Amino acid sequence: MQNNSTFNHQADIVNSAIRFINAWFKQSKAITEELNDFFMLPGNKIIGKDVIISRLKGIFGQSDEYVGGRYDIIDVNFELLNDGKGMGFVEGVAGYRDVLQKQSKIISGPFKLYFALYNGSWKIVNIEFPGFSY
Repeated sequence: MQNNSTFNHQADIVNSAIRFINAWFKQSKAITEELNDFFMLPGNKIIGKDVIISRLKGIFGQSDEYVGGRYDIIDVNFELLNDGKGMGFVEGVAGYRDVLQKQSKIISGPFKLYFALYNGSWKIVNIEFPGFSY
C-alpha cells in the first residue's frame, strides 16, 4: 500500500510542475492554481501569493509571447512528514524564446520547483526558473 501512496505523491508533484511550466510558456493566469498561499524563501523569509502573482504579471508583461518552450524533468524527490504534511521538489532544465516586438532571445537554464504538502495538496512554495526572479 505504501508504494501506491508514494507513487501518487510523486505523480501529483510532477503533474503540478508540468502544469506550472506549461502555464509559464503560455503566460497563463492558470499558473496561480499551482502556487501555495505563501512562499518560503532562503533566510526564513515568507511572502504572500499575491506578491508572487504580481511578480509573474510583471515578468509576463515584458514580453509579447514565449514560443518554443521545452523542458526536461531530471529529478523528483519528496518526504512525508507528520500530520499529513510533506516537502518535495522537481528539478530539470527549461528553455523558451522570449519574443518582444518581433525580436527574440533564448531564455534557458536549470529549474527547481519546491513543493509543500498541506491539506492533501502539493503546492509550489518556491520557484527557481529561467526568467523568474524575486
